[in-house]
Amino acid sequence: MATTPEIRTSVLIVGGGLTGLTAAALLACRGIRCLVVERHAGTSIQYKFTGISPRSMEIFRGIGLEAEIRAERTGDQQGGGIARAKNLADPDIHWSDLGWPDAHPFSPTQPATCDQHVLEPILRHHAEHHGADIRFNRQLEGFEEDARGVHARIRHLASGDEEIVHADYAIAADGANGGMRERLGIDRSGPGPLQHWISIIFDTDLPPLLKGRRFTSCFITDLNGTVTPRAGGRWLLALQYYPQKGERPEAFDAARCRDLAVRAAGRPDIKAEPVDIRAWDVAASIADRFRQGRTFLIGDAAHLMPPTGAFGGNTGIHDAHNLAWKLAMVLKGEAKPSLLDSYDAERRPIVQATQAQALARLQSWFKDPSRRLPPAVPLAPDYDVVFGQRFDAGAFLPAGSASDGPFEAHATLAGRPGTRAPHLWLERSGQRLSSLDLFGGNFVLLASKAIWHQAAEEARRRLGLPLVCEIIGSGGDITDVDGRWPAAYGLDPDGAVLVRPDGFVAWRASQGETEPARALSAALRHLGLGLVGNRERVP
Repeated sequence: MATTPEIRTSVLIVGGGLTGLTAAALLACRGIRCLVVERHAGTSIQYKFTGISPRSMEIFRGIGLEAEIRAERTGDQQGGGIARAKNLADPDIHWSDLGWPDAHPFSPTQPATCDQHVLEPILRHHAEHHGADIRFNRQLEGFEEDARGVHARIRHLASGDEEIVHADYAIAADGANGGMRERLGIDRSGPGPLQHWISIIFDTDLPPLLKGRRFTSCFITDLNGTVTPRAGGRWLLALQYYPQKGERPEAFDAARCRDLAVRAAGRPDIKAEPVDIRAWDVAASIADRFRQGRTFLIGDAAHLMPPTGAFGGNTGIHDAHNLAWKLAMVLKGEAKPSLLDSYDAERRPIVQATQAQALARLQSWFKDPSRRLPPAVPLAPDYDVVFGQRFDAGAFLPAGSASDGPFEAHATLAGRPGTRAPHLWLERSGQRLSSLDLFGGNFVLLASKAIWHQAAEEARRRLGLPLVCEIIGSGGDITDVDGRWPAAYGLDPDGAVLVRPDGFVAWRASQGETEPARALSAALRHLGLGLVGNRERVP
């Protein structure tokens, strides 16, 4: 009797959507073996996530994907606006300008528009290019954990063949209804479903114009839905349905969806051929914990939030970014497994605060007839939510007293531990670069004085830890273009700041230290870093 084939990998990722593929790309770029299993036959056909925040673009920039994503420019209608009308033929059109604002001078990159059905193949190709094993049409049939790792049984949905996967860790990226969260025994809390929607992808010969002006999307008041045009004539119509009125998703067959597309157009003489019809809910909930043993929840498996604010998909990208470098360091023996505890400690409070912002925007834009929403929190600026995230606890050494609220003002970030490192324009060998371009690989120490370079070398030798020291100013090869360093990081000329691979500040010596090597090594040990065979390397 044939035995079931067995596969060995470092990280098993259950779910090959936006967040699962992001995690695979980030891990693979760090040389970590990972296997992605996804029950669908391929990447998404639905547009779903579209607006990539500049913080997410910083993450994609860090793995070399910025240019490829921008080249697609899906959803970018060359200055098109957001419209509101009875239908697309209505002469009375109301325009508004929504979307991410200009990100300069806070970031080296700008927001982007790239539909999920285009972004996912980009992420898949990048992950596979760097060694990730991605398998679609695979169903998870069994999952368990022991002291050695996680063990899963997967089945090929076409052939019925099964395989056993053994991994050190697992990531649940299988969405809101994928099943991993329930398998792990993790509950979730929150208002739950708030609105019920149908997304209809249809082919049409309509031009992406309203009275001669290009549009990004149009809210159709006759249908209480939204039309989103795309190049090539494959458009999206999304509209609400109401179960309390007896409406059901299965009632939206091809004929009805074709009629709805014609009604949205406001004219009968158009092509409207449905391609994909899918029901989904606007919902708000958060898992009670983001980790169970060796398995971590990211994206919709961990949290759901309404699309108001465009925070949902971007938050999932940030989950993957926060987790990937920690898994990589633990798997490489560069950090204690306790470092992984910081994932839940850092991400869940930020997700709760971000969801509250999305709900507050929902309440300011739509009525709440169900009265299920919590009281709205004060609205924070979009870029405070995106750039100004501040951890209460985690893989950093706090400095000073705690501040009120989960977000700092994005325009005045100052290198406080637990926050994203500020963006500065620098120059090296005649090449312009952002301070954020220095991060992404290993821990990086930024300083002005050569004594910190010596301290970093000593800490690197003692702890066996990949650690880079960058000297900015006359003592190094990096020039401060705008004269903002070191004040922008809250330092005097003798100080130094330690930045994590995800670009968040881990530790700061605002002033000079009498024994900088000892101070730096103590900070690294406090973070649980620098393990080689469970023993420090003594020079």
